[in-house]
Amino acid sequence: MNTTMFHHEVTEEESGKMLHQVLKNRFRFSRRMMSRLRLGRFVTVNGEVIYFTARVQEGDRIEIRFPEEETDHIPPQPVPFTVRYEDEDLIVIEKPPGVVVHPTRGYPDQTLANGLMHYWQKKGEKHKVRPVTRLDRDTSGLMVVGKHAYAHAFLAEQMAAKRYERSYLAIVHGAVKEECGTIDRPIKIDVERKVYRYAGEGEGGTPAVTHFEVAERLPGATLLRLRLETGRTHQIRIHLSSIGHPIIGDEMYGIAEEPPLIDRQALHAFHLRLFHPRFREWLEWEAPLPEDMQQLWERLKTGGFPASEGER
Repeated sequence: MNTTMFHHEVTEEESGKMLHQVLKNRFRFSRRMMSRLRLGRFVTVNGEVIYFTARVQEGDRIEIRFPEEETDHIPPQPVPFTVRYEDEDLIVIEKPPGVVVHPTRGYPDQTLANGLMHYWQKKGEKHKVRPVTRLDRDTSGLMVVGKHAYAHAFLAEQMAAKRYERSYLAIVHGAVKEECGTIDRPIKIDVERKVYRYAGEGEGGTPAVTHFEVAERLPGATLLRLRLETGRTHQIRIHLSSIGHPIIGDEMYGIAEEPPLIDRQALHAFHLRLFHPRFREWLEWEAPLPEDMQQLWERLKTGGFPASEGER
């Protein structure tokens, strides 16, 4: 079973503070995590277990162990994905379209989680699958998975504090007139169709904000760059549909296309930026437009533009 180690040397500013204060300020541990570390005796100072209320001095060496819990009961299966970055704390992958992130009743296997279990099994590693964010089945692109509880909690806190940056590319119906803009509309669940959501005005719903800018514009379609301020289920798809520019290929929120212009919604997570839980520095990655979306855009350039909602 894997054990993740973190080390920290007490600084002059931290000297004289209680151990739990240093741990909370330096690592931003939650109460639950702090309790687990204390009860499990997973923290030592200069090689010895001490009380969390004991005071530490400059130069003291704090060592923290994060023994991995039992892995998920997810069978390892070969599922395609691309590893863009990996270290002992996290893995950044590029997910292809058509792959569900985690097993569900409708998709019990052949998910990204199955693929990660298979990938780690071949490397002799065991981890729980902890996605920090998820992508819809037919959305491609970058996503990050924490390899232990602390990394996942740290990155999830970043996302809640709006410090975790992710951007998307989408090809939408119609020529978007504005060069840039913000869609600030709460998302509500359709009471009759639980899986379906919509952008509604007035009371109720979950706050959702999407920023967009035009990357390239054609007479009947637009390539947009989008940045999420919040991360709601289907947020980009719902917001773009609400302004009359649904994503091409989106069967749920888009326009029926006969024949289909692309086999999935033309949405791709192309940029990811995060603050690393161990290195305490910003890291970022980009994934270029996938081949099927490139082919769609080239096809649109040569004619056969899809009609926008207002043009139908």
